[in-house]
Amino acid sequence: MARRFNRPRRLTAVLSAAVTIAAGLSACSSGGGNPADTLVVAEWSNPAAIAQTQVVDALFEKQHPGVHIQLEDAPTTNSAWPTLQASLLASKNVDVLAQFAQNPADYPPASVGKKPSGTAALIANGQFMDLSKQPFMSRFDTTTQQYTMGYNGGIYGVTVAEYVNNTGLFYKKDLLAKYGMSVPTTFGEFINDLKTFKANGITPIYVAGKDGYQNIVWAGIINQLLMEDKPAAEAASVYLQRAEAFLNGSQGWNSPIYQEAAQRYEEVMSYIEPSASGATAQTATGEWAVQSTNYPFFVDGSYDGNTIAQDNSSLNFGFFAIPGTDTASWNRAALAPDLSWTVPKFSKHQTLALQWIDLFTQQTQYSEWLKATGSLSTEPSVATPTLKWTDWLSANATNGYVNSTQPWTPDGANKEAGGPVLTAMQPFGSQAPGDALSQAASAYKSAVGH
Repeated sequence: MARRFNRPRRLTAVLSAAVTIAAGLSACSSGGGNPADTLVVAEWSNPAAIAQTQVVDALFEKQHPGVHIQLEDAPTTNSAWPTLQASLLASKNVDVLAQFAQNPADYPPASVGKKPSGTAALIANGQFMDLSKQPFMSRFDTTTQQYTMGYNGGIYGVTVAEYVNNTGLFYKKDLLAKYGMSVPTTFGEFINDLKTFKANGITPIYVAGKDGYQNIVWAGIINQLLMEDKPAAEAASVYLQRAEAFLNGSQGWNSPIYQEAAQRYEEVMSYIEPSASGATAQTATGEWAVQSTNYPFFVDGSYDGNTIAQDNSSLNFGFFAIPGTDTASWNRAALAPDLSWTVPKFSKHQTLALQWIDLFTQQTQYSEWLKATGSLSTEPSVATPTLKWTDWLSANATNGYVNSTQPWTPDGANKEAGGPVLTAMQPFGSQAPGDALSQAASAYKSAVGH
């Protein structure tokens, strides 16, 4: 589904239309379209997700004679998705628009000198409908939805997907079994496994370095060092405290925890394929999947599990969270709320758009979409499906915690203020980790006026 690297408008619906929307949702099979009705749905590219969305589209068209679904998609790499989204928003030609889930930290305090950006800016500027009163929202946990797409009491999208991104690693079960290995649970075990593979002429790790997937390792280790033994429910407050500590100067990118993370990151990265800096996300899953005797580990989010299975249906593989610390119980998965469906206020077909979301989130359709994408379920009454590669996830996802957010960085700050630039830091660049951290710390201090 999504890959985590990662627009102002005219209200066309009159107030009375809002009163009739809820009633319209219960009549999904009653028609409601005419030959001129084209409902534009847009989401980023993922083959399995797109294919299953098309199944929903076909069913919707069958239930609504005269309505045509126009599905727009683009990959998240090379700015293709932001470009498509900007075009659709500028032309006011989209009715159901996928967005990455947000969280309260995306709305920084005024003292930071930073305005919300991306989805948060669209929500803050009133561009999306408030979905909190829509009947389909009763299928979801209100607290979670308020966290992921809430703002000032409203909920401006429905989050339907959740993956493991930061901390994510795929592994080849047969290769581990050949050398008597089980899934490593501590950093020391993981490094020993990497050493064993390298000693036997096997390149241990594949990563799409050109598109920045090494950040999954870097951020994953930081997540686990930050959380340690804290309950998952405290994750949001842990990240908020970190952001405030950066802002008041009591913590920075060269603080001990980031020095430790850099040391561990550097050690892991010494086992990646030599050509990682040129490896792209678009081809990485296929490259890893077909080489069954090489690359036992693959740095990627769980959203690509079903894509790997399609690339090589005979591959015996699994997924787990990188063990970034030497305490097994600390090495939990960072859960990333992901695709969220929104309805722009300028949509010409708001009633149809809400009916489409209602159909998508009905148990039958949603269950099939979860199977197709490998997403964790966000509907309490719909179980996360067990797939051939999700055994670790099925056993451990409930112990995971929400993915970290970055410290607040003022608008216009140098990119180093957001943390070390991994493409410039060894092994992808020439900058030593210690120098990269010092540069990042100085850039952040300068950005916030310390």
